[in-house]
Amino acid sequence: MTDDQPVGETQPVTSSVLRGYKATELAAFSDFYRQFTPVLVRFLRWQGAEWADAAEIAQDTMTKAWRSWSDIQQPEAWARKVAGRELVRRFASIETDRITDTSERSALLPDDIDLAALELRHDILRILDTLPRRQRQVLEWTLAEYTPTEIAQMLQITPEAARSSLRKARRSIAIQLNSSEEQ
Repeated sequence: MTDDQPVGETQPVTSSVLRGYKATELAAFSDFYRQFTPVLVRFLRWQGAEWADAAEIAQDTMTKAWRSWSDIQQPEAWARKVAGRELVRRFASIETDRITDTSERSALLPDDIDLAALELRHDILRILDTLPRRQRQVLEWTLAEYTPTEIAQMLQITPEAARSSLRKARRSIAIQLNSSEEQ
């Protein structure tokens, strides 16, 4: 502000200030994208999405996040909520048998990843497949370190419903793990 400028008035924003702002915003989003996209793909996968669907939903979610980046207060929660809703819409719209074998690789997953080995290491996925979708959803949010109250807010359910789903999921997993150990 200069001495001859009236109090309360601001100077016009210069293009260099805007470029600096955009560069900062771009860098923040870029870091978020690189770090959180694999987490989001795994989040969707554990809720029952196929690899290709999870990668596609994650990419669409990140595109939406970039368009609204300056308005998003909690990017991880926002992305999980948007992606989770899209996954639910896809599940609801499925009318035919799903194709589970896709030879096409996703740019979101590294080329050197052995998907079959990854699946084998995560025996929990087979157990999760037996859970109802809501229980899987609440469990995954819990594994992402959200409280039942936060989960309820994100999923638009009551905190009691979130706690109940989590309790049922944990009980079911414990029963299945115990029975597999006995065999």
